[in-house]
Amino acid sequence: MFNDRNINDCDYCMSMYRQDQTLLNLITEAMKDEKHDTIKYKKMIGMTDKDKVRKQIEFAYKDEMKHYKMFQNIVYMLTGKKYDVPDPKVEEYKSLLPAVESSINGELEAVELYRKIFSMLRTMQMRDMLYEIITDEQEHATRFVYLYSMLK
Repeated sequence: MFNDRNINDCDYCMSMYRQDQTLLNLITEAMKDEKHDTIKYKKMIGMTDKDKVRKQIEFAYKDEMKHYKMFQNIVYMLTGKKYDVPDPKVEEYKSLLPAVESSINGELEAVELYRKIFSMLRTMQMRDMLYEIITDEQEHATRFVYLYSMLK
């Protein structure tokens, strides 16, 4: 049942503990990134008066808030505890173009991190949530590439 290992086997238990701790550390990193991007995108929305630009950023902004809550739900499913991260420090930008450019890179880096998390999740429900988050992040990168070309 447990790969021919007795549940009382200390090596097996320690391995599972380390795996769970690594997973929780990665999710914490993801939550920090989501919270960071939420704050960043809200600032970016205030940097433009163009509706077409604002709508693209607002789309990502709303998704980032949703993703943060989804990660909180995953942590709760794993630990039975509610978890929150403090607001991170967010860099300041003098203009929108460099903020958009860094957002492209940030969204693509998030996809890589979330793939690692995805592979460590044990239930289909958690994997489905991560799949949604990953595809949203890919869409955000595409939207920011569009914005970058529009603003350039």
